[in-house]
Amino acid sequence: MHGQITVKTKHGVRTIAFERGVIQSVSSSAIVVKAADGTTWTWDLIAKTVVFHARHRASTHALATGERVFVAGPVVSGADDARLIVIRR
Repeated sequence: MHGQITVKTKHGVRTIAFERGVIQSVSSSAIVVKAADGTTWTWDLIAKTVVFHARHRASTHALATGERVFVAGPVVSGADDARLIVIRR
């Protein structure tokens, strides 16, 4: 459903977060996703955010409240940056 992993790379230690759930709200800068266990995380939409819908690349404008999504990205200064968002059917 959701979690974080910490890995060591050649550039240092990085923490990657992930969550599968339903979009609760969308703004121009973030989405709020609620997992099945009730956990809610806010994900920042950044310049490097990539969205996929039906196996095709889409824009962040495709994100809507109620959509089921998988989100993943690095934790940067305590914030979850959405690098990958997959809209699920």
